Amino acid sequence: MAASTHLLKSKDTYSRDALADILTTLADRIRTGTVKFDQGATSVDLGFPASVRLDVEIKETPKPTGTKHELELSMWWVTSPDGEPTPSGGIAIS
Repeated sequence: MAASTHLLKSKDTYSRDALADILTTLADRIRTGTVKFDQGATSVDLGFPASVRLDVEIKETPKPTGTKHELELSMWWVTSPDGEPTPSGGIAIS
């Protein structure tokens, strides 16, 4: 099995309104089935299948200056060599 490849990574701070705009744009692009991410000279095009796994994690961590709150959204899917989504569980009938 091949190791994963990081295509793009970003850690930035946004105002609540700017973040909402980014998430709205992301939702709109997911509905079309294609999302393009740009960062400097790097551009990544992602094709979204009809079904995508969404993992949600919410955490609170005490810090000396207060409490750190985290909301992590992780979307993932597996594609077969022909590019079609592979069932993530259950049975497949062929």
